[in-house]
Amino acid sequence: MNKSEAIVNLAKALSQAQGEMPVIKFNSINPFLKNNYADLGAIIAGTRPVLAKFGLAVTQLTFGEDGVVGVETMLTHSSGEWISDRVSMQVGEERGKSSAQVAGSIVTYLRRYSLASILGVYADEDGDGNKPAPAELKAREENKPVEAASVSETMTIEDACKTKTSQDKPYGEMTIVGLEKMLSAMHTKLAKNELSPEERAEVERKIKAAQMVRAAKVNKEI
Repeated sequence: MNKSEAIVNLAKALSQAQGEMPVIKFNSINPFLKNNYADLGAIIAGTRPVLAKFGLAVTQLTFGEDGVVGVETMLTHSSGEWISDRVSMQVGEERGKSSAQVAGSIVTYLRRYSLASILGVYADEDGDGNKPAPAELKAREENKPVEAASVSETMTIEDACKTKTSQDKPYGEMTIVGLEKMLSAMHTKLAKNELSPEERAEVERKIKAAQMVRAAKVNKEI
């Protein structure tokens, strides 16, 4: 991941924005895994108003060379601070599609995952391929807003401070610079899209905790 020399204002704004992010509606179904997910338009529509409120904006530029296409996603703040990362995939062949069409599909796919990753929003159900029963699907749909909201609302600053690093160090004992470096590393891990749903959820929880602690330290609340 790349970033500006400092991301103090950006990190604070992103922490505030994440606290007000709505539940992103899962408006599409993967035809192969049969799991629900939020398409690119749903993520943009759900997050853009909140990002604008806190002086944040996202730019996604495409690149390609030697049969590979990719997307560079940059999150910027009105202060001029920014973070960015790149992700790419090989363009293969698909029956009934031209190379340009395949590349376009990959770009949309990468944009969706990169955008969700850099903003720390949940945009996919478990993709293990096990199709839930109709009753379970109905229960999930009815409970999604409550469950998503409860994760954000029930984490207190005390909980966040007690969250520990892989070296067993509580976030509350870390410096602002240390928290920023850790946040950058965790965002990079998410952007690679190599985590299982459970691992991804845990990283997102730790990002939320680190952002809360960092914002509290910047504001001299702790």
